[in-house]
Amino acid sequence: MGAIAVSPQEERQIERLRKELKITTKSGLIRAALKALDKKTEDERLRREIQESVRRCADADRQENREIFPAGVARRAVKG
Repeated sequence: MGAIAVSPQEERQIERLRKELKITTKSGLIRAALKALDKKTEDERLRREIQESVRRCADADRQENREIFPAGVARRAVKG
């Protein structure tokens, strides 16, 4: 793979992160960044799937409750 063009500011950021993370090479830093991005992307995908599943289940529960209790639940008045 060839070189990647980066700005001087990005080059400084790469060097700072490489030293701070004690990664000996730029390619090692890129590998670590890719691994972190993959994990973040997977976590976000899983979060979205869970949210969608919860939404579907909530919709189904509301529908089921409407079918079970079409007139609603009678409530007793509390005297006091």
